[in-house]
Amino acid sequence: MKGPNVWIKLIVSLAFVVACAVFISLFLDSAIKIDQQSKVYSSLDSWNIQNSALNGAPLNEEKSIYQFKNNAKITTLYVSVFPTDINGRTVDFSTLNEQTALSDTSLDLLNANVIVGEDEDGRFNDFKNHDVINAAIRVRGASSLSSPFKSYKLTLKNPIDSIYGAKVLNLNKHPYDNTKIANKFCMDMLSTVPTMGSLRTSFVIMYIRDTSLPKNKQKYKYYGLYTYVEQPNRTYLKAHGFDSNGSLYKVNSFEFRMSPELKNVTDPAYNKTSFETILKIREGTDHSKLLNMINDINDLNKDFPTMFKTYFNEDNYLSWVACNILFGNEDTISHNFIMYNPTNSLTWYFLPWDYDGTFRFDQYTSHYDLPMCLNGIQRLSSVMLHRRYFRQPGNIQKLTKKIEELLKTSFSQKNVNNLLNSYKPVLENTMTRPPDLLLTQLQPNQILPYIDEFYNQIVVYYHNYLNSLKFPSPVFVSEPVRRSNGFVDFLWEPSFDFNGNLVSYDLMFAKDPLLKDVVFKAENILESKYSYKKFVPKGLYYMKLTIKDSEGNVQLSLDFTEPAIGDPEFGKREVNLK
Repeated sequence: MKGPNVWIKLIVSLAFVVACAVFISLFLDSAIKIDQQSKVYSSLDSWNIQNSALNGAPLNEEKSIYQFKNNAKITTLYVSVFPTDINGRTVDFSTLNEQTALSDTSLDLLNANVIVGEDEDGRFNDFKNHDVINAAIRVRGASSLSSPFKSYKLTLKNPIDSIYGAKVLNLNKHPYDNTKIANKFCMDMLSTVPTMGSLRTSFVIMYIRDTSLPKNKQKYKYYGLYTYVEQPNRTYLKAHGFDSNGSLYKVNSFEFRMSPELKNVTDPAYNKTSFETILKIREGTDHSKLLNMINDINDLNKDFPTMFKTYFNEDNYLSWVACNILFGNEDTISHNFIMYNPTNSLTWYFLPWDYDGTFRFDQYTSHYDLPMCLNGIQRLSSVMLHRRYFRQPGNIQKLTKKIEELLKTSFSQKNVNNLLNSYKPVLENTMTRPPDLLLTQLQPNQILPYIDEFYNQIVVYYHNYLNSLKFPSPVFVSEPVRRSNGFVDFLWEPSFDFNGNLVSYDLMFAKDPLLKDVVFKAENILESKYSYKKFVPKGLYYMKLTIKDSEGNVQLSLDFTEPAIGDPEFGKREVNLK
């Protein structure tokens, strides 16, 4: 007879065998499942871009590249500019600075020498090689070209040379920014937002020597404070942890609508110069994904939520819109931002470009400051993508949540003030002397109190956004058509009320810009069209369309006139009936 210990050993042995069998079974089953999944995801033959794992993925930027501890550091550059023969004419530094074209793509490019100051004060005493050509220089910008104080682009010619690890240096003078730090502040703030990318910036002091002058007058002249802004190109993509083979476009005049200029390179009618009036090509040689995205956005028969998830990452999109609202940025409706698309992905990401028009408040409000009804996302409704997105139920609430989330994190009062305080030593060193002293409406002792108000102004922009939501959306009005019998047809896009209120339209048509010599006035129009069935002679007229909801909130159209004297008038346009 077996003792109890034997039975216990037998039972334990059987249990161990059963456990092993179960484990082996589960392992084999799991291995089979893993192998099956592996077959699905590792098959190169079955992969296509529509099922790419990158579609809709978050924008993951390498944030460690930003060095905020160096914000107070100023790099000193000594630049010599040489007269250069261009198409049979000699162009010197004075001629270069006289150029005022609205586009900087056709501006003259001069030979230059660049030396970086070496000691802690930026001084450099060894100028024995300052006549060696190691760079090229041209003026840069658009509207800033009309300023007597130019911004410059320096391109280093030696393959082994770089400054800030870059071959191209965008040096911005920001002649219309009273503080000289608005653009850098916005770029630095954006770099702290997890779902956004940004551009690296640094403060630069520049001395320039004009070698076209007589030898005894060729001295380095102090040109003051500039902000270096990183060039968005292949090097930028690689440094920020993005796809270095991806596509980059700088938006010049683009409302996510198709236009005749936008064609793929394989199209016989493709013209790069025409294409770049809409989108400046930074990187990329195939525009097919861009064109497909634009076509789908404008196809009203396609389900918008599905289409949006195909082409955009919602966190990146909402962060971009939210940051622009909190910056009070008036100048990013159809230009001044960058679109980025990785190679094996259909997704497009929003990246920043220019913010020197931000933070203009109190008596320094911009000439183009918008009425309250056009604040926030209201003016964005002129762009097809934004209009379709924010008319989807719940998307306004998503944006509000994103803004309030940013106010608690990246845009907290502590973060904002810490960043601003890091700039103050630079302003102390530069803003009390010309030329920068000539480029601000503020007195030097007003500059620091002004930038100390940035956080309070961010809060003001937030409340302006909330207030703007009560208004119906603005619309564009088509050019009125005069029929052969002299009757006139008017047509505009339907407005949308975020609160679901009933919307109607008032239309005024007059012979004078003050709208006093009225041809007709029609009120409470319920459709987005109107026909005036009386004879109207050919000639110049003025019209104003207003939108109102059942709560009495009045919105303007997106048209505006800009008189020779005075501020732009929103909601009114000039009409030439033929």
